[in-house]
Amino acid sequence: MDKRKGKPMKQGILIVSFGTTYRETREKNIEKIAQSVREAFPGRAVYQAYSSNIVRSVLKKRDGIVISNVEEALRQMARDGVTNAAVLPTHVIDGVENSKMQCTIKECSELFSEIRTARALLGNEEDYPLVAGALWQEIGKTAGNDPVVLMGHGSAHEADKSYEELEKQLRARSGKEIYIATVEGTVTIENVIGRMNASVEKRKRVLVLPFMLVAGDHAVNDMAGEKDSFASKLRAEGYKPECVLKGIGEYESIRNIYIHHLREAIG
Repeated sequence: MDKRKGKPMKQGILIVSFGTTYRETREKNIEKIAQSVREAFPGRAVYQAYSSNIVRSVLKKRDGIVISNVEEALRQMARDGVTNAAVLPTHVIDGVENSKMQCTIKECSELFSEIRTARALLGNEEDYPLVAGALWQEIGKTAGNDPVVLMGHGSAHEADKSYEELEKQLRARSGKEIYIATVEGTVTIENVIGRMNASVEKRKRVLVLPFMLVAGDHAVNDMAGEKDSFASKLRAEGYKPECVLKGIGEYESIRNIYIHHLREAIG
């Protein structure tokens, strides 16, 4: 029984993602994580929320798909009788989006007898070697001996340094030339190309992949687009980029880390 309200305890999980307007990558990544959560926690009601108002607005206007924001989802859980809630963010770093989510959770905490929050993918020091190992397990065979460039989102938040640390861990794990550049962070593709020019043979194949949950707009346009993209800038420098449009939510080993974080939060 729930001691505070005198009602039977009902457990629920809220999965929070930034969201995407691309149906295929949504199904392959966000929905795949939701499926993994349902399989791992069969006795708990599972809810979803998108933190991006822009993504939610586009989906509603274009496709008639209505997805709650974090506050709406938490209040719906409470109306449905959930007393013990757990939140799983699919955010990669503990940056701006994760901080906003945590503020909303705090504001809604009185709706529940208990609410616990799992950490982001790169939430503490222990996560870096785990994520590096999981990523290399997934992409190592495809990369072979060619250099790899991963595209992260980047952030004005101090957590932007997470990408640099993960790059170090990936290099240590693989022994290969691996770089992480960001779209909106401190380390740009120009920075990475400058480093590559000093150590990588020109006209060499370079594997380019998103280090983002979904292969959405950033992956399609900023990474693999024909103009002003990672791929176009690499080609201009004489490299041969091979882009893989695959979000990290498609990798089972990465999904397992998210599930592990959720288990730790629930206890």
